[in-house]
Amino acid sequence: MEKTSDKLLSIETARSNAYRRLADAYRLPSDDLPGVVQALEAALAQLGSEALESATCLKKDGLGSSVLQVDYARLFIGPFMAPAPPYGSIYLEDKRRLMGDSTVDVRQHYLSLGLDLSPDFKEAPDHITAELEFMHVLINQGMEAIELSDGQMLSESIRHQRIFLAKHLGAWMPAFTGKIIEHARTDYYRHLATVTRTFVAEDMDGLPDLPSAEMTTAQAAS
Repeated sequence: MEKTSDKLLSIETARSNAYRRLADAYRLPSDDLPGVVQALEAALAQLGSEALESATCLKKDGLGSSVLQVDYARLFIGPFMAPAPPYGSIYLEDKRRLMGDSTVDVRQHYLSLGLDLSPDFKEAPDHITAELEFMHVLINQGMEAIELSDGQMLSESIRHQRIFLAKHLGAWMPAFTGKIIEHARTDYYRHLATVTRTFVAEDMDGLPDLPSAEMTTAQAAS
């Protein structure tokens, strides 16, 4: 029989991979994109996510980087007002402004865990890729807690994940993905928006049920 800790690690590995590959999928498209899409699909399949159906469509949409790069730039960069700006503050602040109070709070979440943005990262702390990567890091810390049989550490990781999703990533995801679906000119980005919206919503619903206490009990008995 599979131990509870092994089952949890398997789930958390898939969650971590899903967030990491979603972050990669929101970078400027490159020749690595087919591998990113394949890894994302595998993670969602392992989780039994309803986002899998839309994820499988990503491969059908043609992953030629030149076409997607044009749509990426138009959606997220401009040249004028981008129709789907990838910054949380645009959707969480009253006046749709960049670098607002919510942006400061996002960075405080990073700093509270001894993390900060890489000097090579030229975007704001609440850029979609940064927030998705942060969830990947938080989940990895939870996986470390499982391996150490540290129920308190795992509970703290889950608490931090839940707060970050509720206050930030999960709070602006419906509006952001809605803008992508409305304005994208490629099926790829419409499907990516659906995948992101569905997966993040599922993850928010599932987090309170992660059995950290059960993991600790099972490990103590083994």
